[in-house]
Amino acid sequence: MNKKFNVFSLLIAAVLMIGLAGCGKSAGGSGDSDTITLKLGHNQPISSPFHAGAEKFAELVSEKSDGKVKVDVYHDSQLGDEGELAAGTKMGTVDISLVATGSVTQYYPRYSMFDLPFLFRDYDHVDKVLQGKVGEQLASEAEEQGGFKVMSYWESGFRHFLNSKRPLESPEDLEGLKIRTPEWPVLTSATETLGASAVPMPFSELYMAAQHGVVDGQEGPIFAIKSSKMYEVQDYMVLDGHTYTAMLLIMNPDKFNSLPKDVQEALTEASKEAGDYERELIRDNEKKDIQYLKEEGDLTIEENPDKEAWREAVEPVYDKYSDEFGKDLIQQIMDTK
Repeated sequence: MNKKFNVFSLLIAAVLMIGLAGCGKSAGGSGDSDTITLKLGHNQPISSPFHAGAEKFAELVSEKSDGKVKVDVYHDSQLGDEGELAAGTKMGTVDISLVATGSVTQYYPRYSMFDLPFLFRDYDHVDKVLQGKVGEQLASEAEEQGGFKVMSYWESGFRHFLNSKRPLESPEDLEGLKIRTPEWPVLTSATETLGASAVPMPFSELYMAAQHGVVDGQEGPIFAIKSSKMYEVQDYMVLDGHTYTAMLLIMNPDKFNSLPKDVQEALTEASKEAGDYERELIRDNEKKDIQYLKEEGDLTIEENPDKEAWREAVEPVYDKYSDEFGKDLIQQIMDTK
């Protein structure tokens, strides 16, 4: 993203958040003036694993801090879409936000590496990378270079294509379709490499855009397709799993460092436990959600695509970005067993 967009995002975030944001001592639910109240924002509905994980985080923080800290959770982009949440957290006008790695890449570009198609084989591979040395290294670099603290890794899961025009039996079937993508350069590039026209827009605008034919389709994780009822405006889906999306629970570093040590520890421990809980929800519900999309959502789903054909079709994306992200680190991720 260009510098004009970065500045614009920061200004918009400031305007949107100024009346809502704040971390400080306030009269919490108990009326205790010493209670620290934090605001946490995400972009999904209350029926989503994001919200369940955020509520679990709030519960754990309260328990681990003996009631000293209260976390108020704002869903459905109430504090802004993901770009605005990331900007607001970096500025300190949002305390905590749950955003995709792709939404922070204007501040720390290396997280775009996770959007490379078919970088991750499966969930076991994901865990070994993100909960291991690579995940720790990138989180540390993000705080030093990007100006935001990564509390823990959560997830959206593997992403799939769907549309309202035709079955997606092979990569060639995407040719000429207008596909909504997040405003993430690598994912946009991968979509266009497959022959589709990428239409970047915020998730909050997607349903109406699909309903009115502004886009023919989209790509995204299974849970979000179900929770946002996208099956009402789409007809065909392929379980290609072209990209895995990690979510970050992030906080402004200055705000975090200003809190007492015991509160910092409570927040850190709660973020990791809630992240484990949220990832488990995503994975446990995936098969049931696919069945729901087929039966209740009436989606025609290609469940066993030729993955090798899809991988070959997006190889040019690696040629375009591997030098930027570092070939050695990409290979380290791919070689992780």
